[in-house]
Amino acid sequence: MVSLPVPEVAWAWWWVPSDDEHPAAVEEWHAATAGMFAQWVDETILSGAATLPVELRRGLTPQGVGHEVATWLRGRAAGLPVGTRVAWGAGFLAPERPRWAPVVVVVEMREPAHADAGYLLDGLAPDGAPGDARRPVVDYVTTSAGDGVRVSALVRGEDGDVCARVDAALRVDATDQHGAIDVVLSTRVVDQSVFGIAGQGVEELMHLVAAEVGPPVAGEHRPQEQSLRSVS
Repeated sequence: MVSLPVPEVAWAWWWVPSDDEHPAAVEEWHAATAGMFAQWVDETILSGAATLPVELRRGLTPQGVGHEVATWLRGRAAGLPVGTRVAWGAGFLAPERPRWAPVVVVVEMREPAHADAGYLLDGLAPDGAPGDARRPVVDYVTTSAGDGVRVSALVRGEDGDVCARVDAALRVDATDQHGAIDVVLSTRVVDQSVFGIAGQGVEELMHLVAAEVGPPVAGEHRPQEQSLRSVS
């Protein structure tokens, strides 16, 4: 049997502003996010657009790319129901620039529909969903605020294209501020190079959401760089 090495990927995650956030905060987020992507764009990336028609190359500067990515992320978050947010992640093989970004995950937070949290697993289609190319892989995740599960599968579309689905859920323990919360996460990725590591990224996001929403752990220190950030 040939074993394939899985690269060590450092993930960072940020929230996309929801519709009810103050316009000034949204503008601040947009500027910061666009600026971050502009720093990550280099001439190698831009040179790949040399064969595009002139009208499509307009605005393909680092600043223009950053603006378009931030606008696209805001579009993904627009119109979502209350309690549902979008987080985007970046996977780093080296500290200077991410290898994969943005990876978008929809995060839904809601009151438990059943006392038994086992219903959450059923909603993730652990035995397979329509379009799954093979039986999903099920991983159980223990966070600081509750237990969860992650389901990963390859999905083949009607046109033959393949993507990876990663669906996850956890029940966050009750605190003095709120009762128990069920969190459901979902992403679809089409870049085949990220298929093998998307699950790892979603699991890290599960831990971050649990730490942000759940009860504090005695003696635990949560450094800022390990927290989900609203503004980069």
